[in-house]
This record gives sequence, C-alpha cells and structure tokens, in this order.
Amino acid sequence: RAHLRAERNPSLQPTALVHELYLRLVNRDSMIIRDRTHFFAIAARLMRQILVDHARRRLADKRGGGVTILGLDKLLEPARTGGVDVLEIDEALGQLMSVDPRLCRVVDLRFFGGLSIEEAAEALGVSTATVERDWAMAKAWLFQRLFPRP
Repeated sequence: RAHLRAERNPSLQPTALVHELYLRLVNRDSMIIRDRTHFFAIAARLMRQILVDHARRRLADKRGGGVTILGLDKLLEPARTGGVDVLEIDEALGQLMSVDPRLCRVVDLRFFGGLSIEEAAEALGVSTATVERDWAMAKAWLFQRLFPRP
C-alpha cells in the first residue's frame, strides 16, 4: 500500500494488486509451497511482475498513460523526489540478477514482498547478517544505477 501510495498517478489500488496476486497464485497447478517464507518469496516475485506489467500497460496506453513511480527505499528518497520508475527498477534488477542473483532475490523479498530481514534470511537459507549486508549492497548498487552522477 505504501509503495502504491507513492505513485504520481495511482491507478492500481492495493486491493486490485492483491486480487491479481491471488489469481496468479491459484492458477499455478504445479506449484508446491514449502512454508510461509517460501510463500512470501513467491508472492514478492509475482508482485514485482504485476507492478512491472501494470507500468508497461500504462506506458502503452493510447492516451499517453504515464509511468508508475515507486520509492525504492527511505534511504533513496532524499536523493530524488517523486520516487523511482518501476520499469527502471525492473531493468536495474535484471542487470543485478546477472551480477549477483542473491542480491536481486533480497530486493524482491524486502522491497516487493515486504519481508523483514529475518524472514528474508529464512527464505534464502542464510544468516540475518548476510541479508543485512546483501540488502545494503543491493541498495547501493541500485542507487548507483538509478541515480547516476552527472
């Protein structure tokens, strides 16, 4: 809800996002969910896909649409007002995935899934200290990609 509220022109309501997430989850016949954290990991990834799909649809809109804007993290807010474009985040995360897949998964779990450090650590099977380091490194890497210095 907080991320959607930060949009410049909100058109996707939190309830609609949750409904779309539910539909995508129940339409997966072969999905086996091991535990609560595994569920949240899957939900976080699907939520990211939904937000990216929504942003792409809005860009393709005949009336000009717009771009869905989200704040990446409170640490990034002072650097640029108005938030970050979801498509920019997705593109940057695609690059990050090729550099370090675990860092990308940490961003998915923390940013899109809203998991705590402890929950993300459990989902990834690593220590909380590792997730804290990965989260800090991922934020720095994304900050560098999303807000390049002139």
